[in-house]
Amino acid sequence: LDNLKGIGIVSQCSLNHIKIWGSPAYVKKLEVEKLETRSDKYRFIGYPRESKGYYFYHPSEQKVFVSRNAFFLEKEFIQDGGNGKRIELEEVSHKPQINI
Repeated sequence: LDNLKGIGIVSQCSLNHIKIWGSPAYVKKLEVEKLETRSDKYRFIGYPRESKGYYFYHPSEQKVFVSRNAFFLEKEFIQDGGNGKRIELEEVSHKPQINI
């Protein structure tokens, strides 16, 4: 990347928006009661193609979902050296239905 910047092919390139795969994040709940926590801790696992947001994995429920509202804990993840634990996910192909 630095070589491309030097010869003028890439003027400004920032990868700050790219998140670290597997990093923990607090995802805001859609509906909460008064005394309930407003977010839960999940793992970031990717970006959806069909919408804006992030894919998250919930280990205890073994579910994957998309959310746009998240606070990433990347610095803590890097300091811990990752969790060293492998998570096996099976691929699910789901195409959205369009009703006209």
